Amino acid sequence: MRLALVGNWPRPYGGVAVHVAALARAARARGVDVRVLDIGRGDHSGDGVRPARGALRYAAALGGAAAEGRLLHVHTSGANVKSWLVALAASRARRGAAPLGVLTLHSGSAPAWLRGGPARRALAAAACAGFGRILAVNDEIAAALGASGVPRARIAVVPPYSPALLEPRRPPPGLAAFRTSHVPLLAAALPPGRIYGADLLLPAFRALRARHPRAGLVAFGEGTEALTGDAVLGLGELDHPAALAVLEAADVFARPTRADGDAVTVREALALGRAVVASTVGHRPAGCLLFPPGDAAALAARLEDAVAGAPPAARPRDDDPFDAIFAVYRVLWTRARGAPAEAAAPAR
Repeated sequence: MRLALVGNWPRPYGGVAVHVAALARAARARGVDVRVLDIGRGDHSGDGVRPARGALRYAAALGGAAAEGRLLHVHTSGANVKSWLVALAASRARRGAAPLGVLTLHSGSAPAWLRGGPARRALAAAACAGFGRILAVNDEIAAALGASGVPRARIAVVPPYSPALLEPRRPPPGLAAFRTSHVPLLAAALPPGRIYGADLLLPAFRALRARHPRAGLVAFGEGTEALTGDAVLGLGELDHPAALAVLEAADVFARPTRADGDAVTVREALALGRAVVASTVGHRPAGCLLFPPGDAAALAARLEDAVAGAPPAARPRDDDPFDAIFAVYRVLWTRARGAPAEAAAPAR
């Protein structure tokens, strides 16, 4: 099987980039010939990764992958016109007897964007028509696609998580000393943008610290190095092993987002046995302490609940969602060659 993954590649280390990198590792481990077309800001090249940012380079990279008969798997947000044009171009790139591709939509903002007008829904339906399977990371995205005219039978809900994401940890400088002097310790991924809820978490943390003077907060993500204070450690952007080390060191992981798909960091924190406080947006796995999005007071109360409670047991999944993805690949690859195709693994 020959595969081309289209999406962001770390660095930066966003959820989509981490997912694509883990999926590429899993493909190689399964003996799949995989290439990555990096359409993200990193603009990486080498080791099976080809830079594909910008219309001309993307067209050239798509053409090269299509000429090799690769199965294209596009990872995008679905939350803006550019995202859907990326998907539309890939859906039209297939040549001859090459297999139909796969499209995964990751952003919790996609449903609201699709509700923005019939032209948006028509663009989404046109892009989806050229793929063999559409994967949504939560039920809300799947429902929005169905309302846009994408046949529900062609949509599957598959989480973007896999146990393969829990690679060996590598603590960043300063974490161990900060952990020793701060109890309880909170962690949060706070990239730029109001959607991630830094404006909610910081006052909620101050309220928590009024009751727990030794409490600390470790924040990571682009721009967090600017966060200051004797109880806040801003680490900036971290590679994935370092981010996992932060999750593992913390007592509580906070996810105060105003929109979400199915946050990889939430699932990672739960798998590492950490308490998770998260807003009620997107899909939240069982075991999270939830609060209404945008409510800093409710967030503060839930943080207090998390600190007061016993740490949860680790919650490893009984299944690996990557198995469902590779089952989809096998069906499409086999079908393109005219052989009977096995049934794809069921969705979540």
